Order: sequence, then structure tokens, then C-alpha cells
Amino acid sequence: FLTGKVTVRGKEEGIRHLEKTERLLNKRPMDLLMVHNMRGMDVHWPTLKDWKESGRARYIGTSLTRQTTYDGLESFMKTEKPDFIMTGYSIAHQQADERILPLAADMGIAVIGVEPFKALQDGAYFSVVAGKELPEWASEFDCETWAQFALKYILSNPAVTCVVTETSKVSHAMDNMRAGYGRLPNEATRQRMSEYILSL
Repeated sequence: FLTGKVTVRGKEEGIRHLEKTERLLNKRPMDLLMVHNMRGMDVHWPTLKDWKESGRARYIGTSLTRQTTYDGLESFMKTEKPDFIMTGYSIAHQQADERILPLAADMGIAVIGVEPFKALQDGAYFSVVAGKELPEWASEFDCETWAQFALKYILSNPAVTCVVTETSKVSHAMDNMRAGYGRLPNEATRQRMSEYILSL
């Protein structure tokens, strides 16, 4: 499942960017194309709609990761009904829980969570948990590492379709993937997880 994002300005530049993405990934139709951080929606969104209509993209959507307000994304979701949205979401950054994720669930919009290891005050999650033991109750949802703790929190939200993680280490990629196996926390446990991290 291959995705690409329009990250340039201007309609023609955006089309060239998409064509280059398609060529470099050697994928047609592209599985998902998005507008990066809702930049240039007035010119790029019509292009994505054209690509979907012509069969060059299966799904289309937009990302919006670092916002204190989601008003623009919420309005866009209601009026344009994208197939996907991509937004920042972590155990310590839960703003999307307030309106965006429930709306996506109600409308059947797929959600890609990004920045899963972001912690308080834009700090790194792993610096918060460094040197600390996982709580014993993490075994109740088959959690073995702090990375899995963060990812299982996100994956257990029924509105979230998948999570994007970034790493250059194979061992980290394998650890991250294991978060998708075994039991996931229920809502009460998710609350306990959040309170635990916020207490560190």
C-alpha cells in the first residue's frame, strides 16, 4: 500500500510532483495521495479528485499534523469527505481525540496516526521513559517494550486505521511491528496508560 503527498506550491508543480512520485514508486494506480498539511488545497485537492476519478489514485486525503486547532480539517472533512486523513496523535498528544477522530469514525474516514513518539512539550517520548521499567500491568495487553506501549495506545483507538513510525534501525522496526500483535488495551486501560505517562 503506497502513498504519496503533494508538498510543493502551484497546480502544475503539484501535478509534476505527483507524476514523479508515481514514476519513482512505479505504482499505478497509487494507493493513496494526500495534500501535505492542507497546503494549497484550493489547487491540489481538485487535482487529487481528478486523479481518483480517472483511476490514477485509489484513495485521496490530506494531512494536518502540528496544529493547536483542527477547525480547518474538521470543516474539510465535513464538506469534502476525504478517504483518508493523516494527523499527529500520541499517548501524550491527544488533541485529535476531541473532535477529529470521532468525526472520522462517524464518517468512515480512514485515519493514519503520525508522530507516535511525541511527548509533552514537544519532547521525545523515549527521553521521558528512559531508565524506567514498564508497569507490570502492561503484560495484560501483551506489551513488551515502551515503543509497544505507545503504539498499542494509538492502535487501540477504534478510529485509527494505522500508525506511521520512522526509524533507520531494523530492530526498532521489528519492535514497532510487534505492537500490532496480541491483545490491545480496552478503554479503561487506555486511560490508565495515559495517566501513567503523564505522571512520569
